[in-house]
Amino acid sequence: MSKYLPIFELLCTDMAKREKSALPLCAAENVVSPFAKIALDSFIQEKYIMGGVHDFDADNNFMEAELLFKFYQLINTQCIELYHSLYADPRALSGVNAVMVLLMSIFKEGDTLLISSEDSGGHSSMALICKRLGISTIELPFDYCTMDFDYDSINHILKTKKIHGVLICPSDLLWQPKLENLILPPDCTLIYDATQTLGLMPHGANENPLLKFPDDARFILMGATHKTIPGPTCGLIMTRNIELAKSFDKKINPDYLRNVQFHHVLSLALVLMELEVYGKAYSEKIIYNANYLGKKLEKNGFNVIKDEKGLYTTTHQLFLPMSITHLETYVKRCKELGITLNARYKKLYRNAGIRLGLQEVTRYGWGNNEMDEIADIMTAIYYNSSDNRLIENKISNLAKNKKVYYTFEEEVLCKIDKILHNS
Repeated sequence: MSKYLPIFELLCTDMAKREKSALPLCAAENVVSPFAKIALDSFIQEKYIMGGVHDFDADNNFMEAELLFKFYQLINTQCIELYHSLYADPRALSGVNAVMVLLMSIFKEGDTLLISSEDSGGHSSMALICKRLGISTIELPFDYCTMDFDYDSINHILKTKKIHGVLICPSDLLWQPKLENLILPPDCTLIYDATQTLGLMPHGANENPLLKFPDDARFILMGATHKTIPGPTCGLIMTRNIELAKSFDKKINPDYLRNVQFHHVLSLALVLMELEVYGKAYSEKIIYNANYLGKKLEKNGFNVIKDEKGLYTTTHQLFLPMSITHLETYVKRCKELGITLNARYKKLYRNAGIRLGLQEVTRYGWGNNEMDEIADIMTAIYYNSSDNRLIENKISNLAKNKKVYYTFEEEVLCKIDKILHNS
């Protein structure tokens, strides 16, 4: 018996206890269904495949790789239907990893990119990664009144400077950017990291930017698959420009990534099936819940960012600006009570605030009644209620209701499970 086993057991027990009682309002996490988890421990997870996803590399591969390649083809077919892409690549390990391999494959040291700033909601890693790769960066001008990019200023930069690419990676996002307003030079590559909203696009809850550009545009839509896509951690890269895809397809593997996490690829295929069948209802309910909760919180005295029409969000996120002092007290209390959310210190939040995400609780089938309870809980904390017992009881009652919805019935699960584990 290993001396470390009791430590491992204790860590797992503590984590399970925390998870069971938590109120999950973090915009960065979701729950994978039992159906999609079937593939995560199958015999296929240990298998190895080399080369790109566009064409099978028969000369430099493993014996079973030709069969594995058919799963790449399946995901490509699924993404043609869901995203209207002509190329789909699930090999990257995460969203950030997908950006890294694209940067290394498409750009070279000394190139210049326009990137979204951290203050405007951009991912904090992007400037650091570009710097490490020797790529110069200029922050994209942003209009904090309209909560969107300053496209006139951006287009002026694109016209007057040599810009090799535009990298937009929003971590904080209420409304989709109007990417079609960008006037890109012919040799400029636009990469849009839709990690936060990729699951909202297939059925039109959010617009699909792939449909806003001609097929020969150097445009890439990519993102992680574990937020509004309720799947395993992968990086999904898509484009309609096949020539552009060929320029990085065989560089990603074997140059920058060797052992693809194939069990995650399999799981993603199952999650895309869930999106195909249940994605419309799921994505629409996410946005509905977010706006319903935003309205409740504002009525209860919260400052909730909204547009001129009174809409709080078109994504899964809500922004609640607060003073830094109030924010730190609020977040500390939420942590003690098992409420997961994010404190943000960005100009986008009017300097400081809370980011909420409704994608996970929506996956549990929660609706108006649960949003009312969440609003009551958050309001009690906001006004520094000392009645911890009441708040804890409300959280406990909500946390008991964590059945996963928007997935397939047990019969389908058992059929796939039998194939992957008893064949």
